[in-house]
Amino acid sequence: MDEDLVILELNARWGCDIPFGWIPITGDQKILETEIYDAEYFDQFIEYIRVAVKRLYRVSEVYEVVEGGAVSTQPLSTCFLGYNGLEHLHTNFNFDFVLYFSHENSVTVGGKLLLDEVHRLWPEYKNHFWANSL
Repeated sequence: MDEDLVILELNARWGCDIPFGWIPITGDQKILETEIYDAEYFDQFIEYIRVAVKRLYRVSEVYEVVEGGAVSTQPLSTCFLGYNGLEHLHTNFNFDFVLYFSHENSVTVGGKLLLDEVHRLWPEYKNHFWANSL
């Protein structure tokens, strides 16, 4: 899919504002089927998330959008799931889920199947919401 179409679909489906960013943290409306976690907690389980995405959505590649709007297709097995000075957003080719790694020390997870899996894997997830999202 063309880079511009990926961005348009993310903006439409998930309420993003790419290339300017995605602000589920401070937006006026809660985005359905999203939760925001403290990155320090969430990062401990990133390989479990990678496995869950592969199993739930039957994907081996994902779209990666890096801060500024650069879009590429990356192998799920090796893509960088985190924040490294640039924000990263990942989704599958159907835009069924989203993982957003922010400079705010937060990780936003979107998509019912993925959220259900997070809840199943970590029953204490409620103790690790990003403080400013409550």
